[in-house]
Amino acid sequence: MNDVADTAGEAFLIPTSLEDVLSKSEDASLQASIDYAEATEWDVEEEVHESSRVLSIPQIAVTPEGIVHLIWVEDGWLWHSARVRDAWGEPRRLFAGSQPSLISDADGNVHMVFVHEFGGRYQVYYSRYQEPLWTLPYEISRTPGISHNPHIVVGQGGVLYVVWEDDTPGFPSIYHAYNPEGHWINAPVPGARGWRPALAVDGEGTLHLVWQSALPNRQGDDVYHAQMQPSGWSLPENISDSPRSDSSLPRVAGGKEGIVHLVWQERYANRSAIGYAFGRYASWLKPLALTKAGTHQSPQIAVAPSGYVHVAWIDRDILAYRSRGPSPDSPWHTPQNIGFIRGNNVSLAMTCDAGGHVHVVWTRQGGDGHVLCYRRRETTMQHKSFVPEVMG
Repeated sequence: MNDVADTAGEAFLIPTSLEDVLSKSEDASLQASIDYAEATEWDVEEEVHESSRVLSIPQIAVTPEGIVHLIWVEDGWLWHSARVRDAWGEPRRLFAGSQPSLISDADGNVHMVFVHEFGGRYQVYYSRYQEPLWTLPYEISRTPGISHNPHIVVGQGGVLYVVWEDDTPGFPSIYHAYNPEGHWINAPVPGARGWRPALAVDGEGTLHLVWQSALPNRQGDDVYHAQMQPSGWSLPENISDSPRSDSSLPRVAGGKEGIVHLVWQERYANRSAIGYAFGRYASWLKPLALTKAGTHQSPQIAVAPSGYVHVAWIDRDILAYRSRGPSPDSPWHTPQNIGFIRGNNVSLAMTCDAGGHVHVVWTRQGGDGHVLCYRRRETTMQHKSFVPEVMG
């Protein structure tokens, strides 16, 4: 291990091999904690909505005009609120559904996909925000199987792309759909078996897909990547490549010059850490460990137009955050504590707007129920940093 001093004056340890550190002992008392720096660059936390019912799966999108849109699930329904001129609108109930995904395009249109169950059929639906209303949901999956975990992005020319997991072939597979002329076309992604897909578009307009899939030895999952090429989807490639531990919950964000940035949760026994890698098809650097082995889970990633990389995750009752500069050799800044999380049913989402501001939304338990929280990173400041070592 390498010791590098952080801003709190403590030694922050980064393992040279995440797998080795995770597998040394199953004793939870040996899990390493992090001394987080103060979140000095962030605006004050805002409580958007409070309810006696469970709030889950928040999603966030920011228009070019700076309007922040939030979607979340409450009591089996999708809810929406927007932040205009620093004030949140009254939450509105939309449709019965779950597992939403949200995106804004260059024209300020907000697009959403979600899962709706009717008569035992779970399908993916699409809706667009036309102020002050959302359009009637339109079914885009249209498969005889169960469709789950959709994710939506905007590609070149404003074309929408959606991926989801589907068991129509008799095993979990990744499907994708797009609307080149306003009509949705869908098909399975060749060779992509697995769960929890996510999409991103890089600075050159190339579409990238990541997902998790079971290893041949059935001892865990790994994270895979494919990208759209002129001839179709590339062959799947294993990015996490950790046969002794379980790689899951991948999230991806597009960067400059055809590069994408990928994070995921790496778990062995009762310890977990956040893995990170960046590259493009057939050209990836070895994964890094962004955290110690401990209780780190549910990572999110966003890349600003300037190329700055931002990562957030949950560490017990802390909402943690790290960033690095746009250069491939930029060091990672010291992790920060940007919020507190209480309760077991918690989740978060993160995005960057056109001005490079970072927006984070998360759920936690409050005094009388559950609270939906929001925070924005206002400026970019330079502070002490350190470089993670190769993960495996």
